Amino acid sequence: MGRIARSFELVGQSYRILMRDKELMVLPLVSGVIMAVVVASFFLGFGLWGAGIERRGGPAVYVPIFLMYVVTYTIGIFFQAAVVAGATERMRGGDPTVSSALAAAWRRLGPIVMWAIVAATVGMALRAIQDRVGFIGKLVAGFAGAAWSLATFFVVPVLVLEERSIAGSFTQSVSVFKKTWGETVTGGASLGIAAFAAWATLIAATGLLAYVVGVAAVVVFFAGAILLAIFFSALQGVYVASLYRYAIEGLPPDGFDRALLDQAFVPKR
Repeated sequence: MGRIARSFELVGQSYRILMRDKELMVLPLVSGVIMAVVVASFFLGFGLWGAGIERRGGPAVYVPIFLMYVVTYTIGIFFQAAVVAGATERMRGGDPTVSSALAAAWRRLGPIVMWAIVAATVGMALRAIQDRVGFIGKLVAGFAGAAWSLATFFVVPVLVLEERSIAGSFTQSVSVFKKTWGETVTGGASLGIAAFAAWATLIAATGLLAYVVGVAAVVVFFAGAILLAIFFSALQGVYVASLYRYAIEGLPPDGFDRALLDQAFVPKR
């Protein structure tokens, strides 16, 4: 089986686990609602738009933007950690609930906030490079962002499942990544392809529906977009949790094919 086909099968098995605990999809929904409120509050409260940004300039802009990054990163990481915790509970034979998943993330709130500050700092630095250094800066920021994403691939499960410091969580994420995946990770690409296909289908279906119901098709599009965003966010959490558990414990999660995992985890040469 080719690597891409194998990773699609692993994504499919993650989907089957998620379907056993559909309530976990509530977590990305709540996360999205809270983040939307926070972003709107920052834009309205600090005037972070068009002329408002130009008028303020300098640190007067970057400080509130940085604070917004920290808050939104904290929210996103917290709820993703809750999904990972819930999925892991299921894979260990438990019966997770939204409350148990949130409780697991809450116990690690301090490290989650600290990691959000680190991630926000990196995000702001990459954005500054893109904005100020031109085309070369965009290339550098792009490569740096990709490397950062790979290095932090397993940070969320480390944060919520292990008692480690921020530096220890980053080191553990890099260690697990190098040991098991190296540069051969294809799961993220498979999720991206699946998401692209789903979004393309939604857009095409909405376009056809527009001929029948007119403007009302916009409502269908937004409803579908929200559902897709929630679903793929939850699926990503389950997928990462399952791979991390197998990498650390050597045990295939319930519902996963050991042979597929053995082939997916290709040691770096």
